[in-house]
Amino acid sequence: MRALFAIVIMSFVWFNAIPPAIAAGDTHLVPCQESTAFMENLQNAPKSYYFDQPYQAYSKNLLCGEDGLPHLQLRLDRAVDIAIPFVIFFYFAGFVGWSGRAYLINSKKASKPEEMEIFINVPLAIQSFIQGLLWPLAAFRELTAKELTAKDSELSVSPR
Repeated sequence: MRALFAIVIMSFVWFNAIPPAIAAGDTHLVPCQESTAFMENLQNAPKSYYFDQPYQAYSKNLLCGEDGLPHLQLRLDRAVDIAIPFVIFFYFAGFVGWSGRAYLINSKKASKPEEMEIFINVPLAIQSFIQGLLWPLAAFRELTAKELTAKDSELSVSPR
């Protein structure tokens, strides 16, 4: 009975307590050359190359809101514009992290690993960079071999 009451209260709060977000009624985008607010901004802008060229390009190519400012639409055909920089960033960040990880793992095998963290061993660093170039494949291989993650028994838990 308590569980049913809790479910009823939870569903009531979930569906009624927070009003749905509704977008404003007249917020639609129009071509900038048809927007009166954009044209006013264009006429009030200083006359120079740095203002004229962008305003002309915006008026031909972009859509403006009621505020007269250009807005970019999120469209599926423009997803590549976001996906390519994301993939490049993700690969580069993984390369840096994997190379550093490989260097630290290999430096722990030396007789004085603390010194290798202070004084860089250049041949080992170059070897680590080369390993880092193929980090997605190496990460997938270690993940499938269960070498990438630690077992629960290896993790320390503070006493409570």
